[in-house]
Amino acid sequence: MSRARRWIACGLWVVGAGLLGACSTPVVRSAADVRAQGYNTQGMDRFKAADLPRALVLFQQALEVGQSIEDDDAIAATRLNLAMVYLGMGRQDEALKQLDLVMDERRLAFSADRRAEAALRRALAVQASDRESAERSLDRAVELCGGHCSVRGKILNLKAYVALDAGRAEEALRLAQQAHGALDKQDSLERANALRLQSSAYIALKTPTAAMPLLHEALKIDKAAGASEKIYQDLLLLGHASMDKPELAKDYWMRAHDVAVAAKNEAGSRRTARLLAAPTP
Repeated sequence: MSRARRWIACGLWVVGAGLLGACSTPVVRSAADVRAQGYNTQGMDRFKAADLPRALVLFQQALEVGQSIEDDDAIAATRLNLAMVYLGMGRQDEALKQLDLVMDERRLAFSADRRAEAALRRALAVQASDRESAERSLDRAVELCGGHCSVRGKILNLKAYVALDAGRAEEALRLAQQAHGALDKQDSLERANALRLQSSAYIALKTPTAAMPLLHEALKIDKAAGASEKIYQDLLLLGHASMDKPELAKDYWMRAHDVAVAAKNEAGSRRTARLLAAPTP
């Protein structure tokens, strides 16, 4: 889903010594451009409010307007939004069609960022049910991204997750470290994901001590963001990284359990309850 926004602020730049005090002329936006952006903004508001049918209608209107003026970037961004809504509605085939239309469009000049994001989202959509397809989509995302694009860190994070899920812990560690270095410093939650993936790899490689500082850093980030599910995951992993100290591990799992219960995370509550009920080795 696209978070790119374009603003032009007069007075932020000084263009040459001879132009001190001058101000660049604002870009004039057409009425259609304004209307398309308005539909996309309203659609995103309805999506966040879980009103998926209305969000779908608004994004379809945005796409129609974008196509009427052949605004390449608006068309790509709106197709990504449509895919997001279709996935939320359980209409995966229609979502994948929208993503494929962004990745494979030959007539319009979609940016590498938009195409790579479409491939990344395709991998996310299918990774739970079709790991091989997810890996192919991730490879395509890497190819489309090239040496640098705005979603490179996220692509590497998902590649690390897939590698970890397949039991390739060393590969997962390497990819998660690369992801952490590629992510924007402002993308704190995705950086926390990279830290958690590195930690999971260290635990799988039976070097849990290396995971502890990374998990504490991730926990600090997730607490600042108020991300309950991520806080639960951090505490759960801290328990697994502390299994040589059973009492400390149980303390972390009890904290994870309390977070899960308060957040109505039933699966997490059950998992931590089983861990807490297990006999101490």
